[in-house]
Amino acid sequence: MTDRKLENYIGLCRAAGGITTGFDLVLGEVRRKKAVFVLIADDASDRTAKQISDKCEFYEVPYFPAGMTADELAHLIGKRSACAAAAFTGRGPCRPLLSLFEERARESMNENENQKKNENAAMTERMIVDGSKTDNSI
Repeated sequence: MTDRKLENYIGLCRAAGGITTGFDLVLGEVRRKKAVFVLIADDASDRTAKQISDKCEFYEVPYFPAGMTADELAHLIGKRSACAAAAFTGRGPCRPLLSLFEERARESMNENENQKKNENAAMTERMIVDGSKTDNSI
């Protein structure tokens, strides 16, 4: 998921001081409603991901799966140790970055819907084929 556009926006946010990492600090930014959105690493523990997502839902702060591991997220943000979550505050180009993640979330939902439609069509086709075999055997 790390393409050039994403790297550039995150770099600008980092330079502007608009990224907060660390579980307690991220939750604090969400509580104070200073976070524009939150990224959660794909390999964050279930408990960490649930606590952050629950807090984001309660305070109506958008959150997204980062599409990368905690180490990759830390490297992208410029941190030395892994970070399971990052809050992006209003400094820097956070709004275009938010739009980028919203667009990717919509694309992912569309892909999931198309996959379900294809699975349903295949299941219907199998049912028709199996049903016609049953009718022929009678």
